[in-house]
Amino acid sequence: MTNKIYALVGPHASGKATLASHLMSMGIHFIPTYTTYVFPERGKTHQKSESAHLYRSVSREEFNSLDLVVQFTHKGDAFGIRKDDILNSLKDHQISVMILEANGIKQLNKLIKKKLATVYLMVDYVALIDRMLNTGHTNEEIKYHLQYAENNKEFDTWKIATYVIKNTGTPEMALVQLLSIMGLTTVIPQKDFNAMIK
Repeated sequence: MTNKIYALVGPHASGKATLASHLMSMGIHFIPTYTTYVFPERGKTHQKSESAHLYRSVSREEFNSLDLVVQFTHKGDAFGIRKDDILNSLKDHQISVMILEANGIKQLNKLIKKKLATVYLMVDYVALIDRMLNTGHTNEEIKYHLQYAENNKEFDTWKIATYVIKNTGTPEMALVQLLSIMGLTTVIPQKDFNAMIK
């Protein structure tokens, strides 16, 4: 089996942080994103505190010294993924997961095209707005995130993704699909299956 990296892509509130956190809790290797953004101790929203562990906050000077393969800015803060983290994960882990901006797909494909699988989390506007409202986003923040997704063509990324998961149900439903894509599900013996469906 070839070692592979599965990159979760999709607009804000599509479920990337939630699924990545589930996979990490199961022991799956996660590749962090480095950022100059400093997460507040007590975030204004549930979402901020939930995703903070997926990032490594560093100073601007430290960030500029990193050997990054993917880099982007968001609201004035820099974000990036270290080249060594990518290469070491392919060397040391059969399966790794990461969160990737849509614009980072092309950058990462240049380095590890055959070992990268992108998983687009498809969510409609209604579900995105509902999730953001539930995590305490203001109307202004919701408008910003939807506009950002439109401007960066995040709603079209499914066209270039390796896999698409329609993530409008529960996180558990999406997780089952993701585990299946990663080859982490097994076929059970027929007699066990028969017992399950009775």
